[in-house]
Amino acid sequence: MDKKELAIRCHEIQTGLASKVVDDFDQLTLIGSAVRLALHIQGLPTIEYEKLKLVASHFLNISPLALRPVLEMLAEVEFVKLATTGRTIEKVVPDVPYYESLYETIGEFAHDAGLNETEQLSVELLRRLANAPDKLDALRSKVGAESQRFDRAVTLGLSGGYLKKNRHRGKDLLVSPAYFSENAEIFADVVAKSGAASVQKVLDELRNNQGIPLSVLESSAKRGQSSLSMDEIALLQRLAADGMVRPPTIITPHSGENYFMFTPTPGNGAMAGSKREIYERAMAIVAAVRQGQYLPRSYPVRDPAAIIGKLKHHGKLGRATTEAREQYKNLQHLRIARLVPAGNGYAELHVIESQENSEALDIAYQLVSSGVASGIEVDEDARCALQQEQLYIESLISSAKLKEATKAPLSEEHAYQLEILFNK
Repeated sequence: MDKKELAIRCHEIQTGLASKVVDDFDQLTLIGSAVRLALHIQGLPTIEYEKLKLVASHFLNISPLALRPVLEMLAEVEFVKLATTGRTIEKVVPDVPYYESLYETIGEFAHDAGLNETEQLSVELLRRLANAPDKLDALRSKVGAESQRFDRAVTLGLSGGYLKKNRHRGKDLLVSPAYFSENAEIFADVVAKSGAASVQKVLDELRNNQGIPLSVLESSAKRGQSSLSMDEIALLQRLAADGMVRPPTIITPHSGENYFMFTPTPGNGAMAGSKREIYERAMAIVAAVRQGQYLPRSYPVRDPAAIIGKLKHHGKLGRATTEAREQYKNLQHLRIARLVPAGNGYAELHVIESQENSEALDIAYQLVSSGVASGIEVDEDARCALQQEQLYIESLISSAKLKEATKAPLSEEHAYQLEILFNK
């Protein structure tokens, strides 16, 4: 596993754990919390320590006791500078690099620090399940871990909330909620029937062409010009027809109703709740451009990234077309853009200025350029709170219940050691 992915998986585990305490973990929770905090202070000005302590506890599930070691680790990798009086931290000065360097640097720290066997196994399980759900017995064989340790890692994942177990077709399956929280039942059923490789192949195809119309994939498969089999196409058809979260749909007189397919999660980790609506807007933008690329009436889009880039940087598409009303009408409904009449049935697309639309265009551009999007794991509510006065933050969280730290059940080995200790 490369160092970047090591940091990503530690972050996912810690995000799933929230305020739960796991005695089996030594470095993993520190690494995961460091990634989580770094993501949220990236690009911010100097932060008062007391303010950071409140926000980290309330929004990021980093307890006041855990915050200092996390900051000291970030200072060691030069992501922050700490202004102190004696041993008291007064202020934190962020100097966090952007996403790739962030994960790689903290991953290198994690690699050098070393993880214990349970941590390594937990990270490996999540690495595999990020690609696709898998059968429990198949995973046991693939990772090759000692049976008791494997069972313990699974128990920790289930109690920690970063793994989920489903039963389909008489088989137990493990799922990563970070990647398959939506439509998990459909994915799990396909894995039970055909294996994890089938789902992974479908997702790889979508990642290489986010927002591709389902009808285009169906036609290619029927002509034998697709790497996907008809059974794999059937998975996409189920997601479009029966999924709890449906893909974007565009209806036009010349091409009918079309579904535009995306991977369940577009980035390196669990999507923050505050990003869900923004991601839906990004998918709508990509779908509209893909409609013009794959299913045009007269004027095909030749460079989807260039189109989104124009919207991103100039706020409008300079060339009016008669197809714009059909192609971009969903963007009007979602208040992403408006169609401005240009005469003779033509219309220009103008972006409605807002922070949400700007972020959606950023994500849409990344989706068509690389298939993945960075920053979806960042909770904007936490970043906003860090830029408010401390009194405002205190009032914001005063009505919230005190967080209770819960502990994962002890392993048999730890329980036995405690029994010996208390019986001495």
